[in-house]
Amino acid sequence: MGLLEKAGQMQNEEATKPAKKSKPKPVKAAKAAKKTKRKRTSKKKTDDLDDIEVTPKVAKTLPDEYVIAKRPARFARSLVDFIVSFGWAVPIVVISLWGSMFDGTYFIIGGALLSIFNLVAMPFMTNRTVGNYASLTQYVTHKGKPPVFLHQTLKAMTMLYIALGLFLVLSAGVGTTAGANTVNLGIGLAILAIPLSDWVIAKVRHETKQGLWDSIFFAYMVSHTRSDDAESSGFFGKLESSGDWLKDKGWLGDESSED
Repeated sequence: MGLLEKAGQMQNEEATKPAKKSKPKPVKAAKAAKKTKRKRTSKKKTDDLDDIEVTPKVAKTLPDEYVIAKRPARFARSLVDFIVSFGWAVPIVVISLWGSMFDGTYFIIGGALLSIFNLVAMPFMTNRTVGNYASLTQYVTHKGKPPVFLHQTLKAMTMLYIALGLFLVLSAGVGTTAGANTVNLGIGLAILAIPLSDWVIAKVRHETKQGLWDSIFFAYMVSHTRSDDAESSGFFGKLESSGDWLKDKGWLGDESSED
């Protein structure tokens, strides 16, 4: 009996013992650190993007304080600049075609200096040509400042491009038995493409009246308002006064008209 009682007592003690609790598996430190690092990195990238200052794009349009020059004023500018820059070449060409024995060396040198003065020197010094003074016009960019003087130089050479291009094309001898000079023909057509492109772009951008060179330099021909206290003496003052005279005659167009 003693053995049976002792065995029963041992069974009761084992039944009363608490069950062993399973230990929770530890979370991998590397995995937790990786998630924390990923969160910090994404937050840092977001903060860096917030710190970047985005500069708004400036619209390259004409400022409101300027008015596009009217068609009569634009025509007057082109006519005056042509007379001053290339008018001297017309009698030389006529005399040469007539076959007269005329030595126009000094005349050509003087005319070339006059062209350089109007197309290079004046735009560099005053940002205007004789034609701009006579037509009371000027060129400004979308920033309200005059464009680089080369804009005036390249734009005023349209007639020179046409004359030189036609000369090279006609001298190529197209249709002759000897064959055409492909070099002169190619160069001539390339030069003629410049005024052609200028004309096409001016037709497309008829609202702003911008041609090839105007579009490249972001320039607009606008009306120039002469101040009351402007000097009327001196060379440039006389040129400005000539514009007032043309305006009084009505040759620069009516300011109230749309074009």
